[in-house]
Amino acid sequence: MSKKVYKKFLLKEIIEKLKQTHKYFSYEEIKSCLKKEDISITLSSLKSYVFELVKNKLIFDAGKGWYSSIEKPFEPNIKPVQKIMKVIKGKLPLLPFSCWSTEQLNSFTHHLLSKFIIFVYTDSDYISNTAETLRNSGYNVYENPNKAEIEKSFRITEKTVVLLPSIKKQPQANNNCAPIEKILIDFLMENRHYKIMENSEAEAVVVNAVNSDRINISRFFSYAKERKFPAFSPTNYFRLNEKGGNG
Repeated sequence: MSKKVYKKFLLKEIIEKLKQTHKYFSYEEIKSCLKKEDISITLSSLKSYVFELVKNKLIFDAGKGWYSSIEKPFEPNIKPVQKIMKVIKGKLPLLPFSCWSTEQLNSFTHHLLSKFIIFVYTDSDYISNTAETLRNSGYNVYENPNKAEIEKSFRITEKTVVLLPSIKKQPQANNNCAPIEKILIDFLMENRHYKIMENSEAEAVVVNAVNSDRINISRFFSYAKERKFPAFSPTNYFRLNEKGGNG
């Protein structure tokens, strides 16, 4: 095959088919599809062709070794956490923290939530001071509660905040706002402790969000592994739920 024919085949027979069946697909999947078609192509040429596809906006970067058919990047709604960020920054301007709210995922739920939890992650040494600051500002605060404390006293009321230790290797916050990849995995994990909704519904929320706008799927999978999401096999989990997310 000539270079031109290779590129046309890659786009029409491989990429377009992947885009029709998956919102996200990996470089390894592209290679596997070529192998199944018995198409021999050098890795350098393939990388060059894929780079051109991204450059021409025929596919979109979704993180290390991943691509997507979704053009619009996911931009979390930061309004639900603006007030608490202002409080923390005003009283503790040097505090390193990352936060998100269940309200940010409300548009992806089957049943809209009426009460919300704000999760704030910071160094464990600063949790007590942060809790005191937030309580003085009228927030209902829980300081890294254990299972027994959650079962005994946890209630979702107005301005409920859960303070937790920062997670090792968590996706970096953008001006203290957690990125969507952190929000989604944290939501799956914290839902198992705080019973926000049924686990199956929580997973559906995540799939709906992932399929709505483009996230960094590589970072999403890496953080899931870091948090040891129960029985999480990233590709299998995502593929099994993808049809439901696509509606």
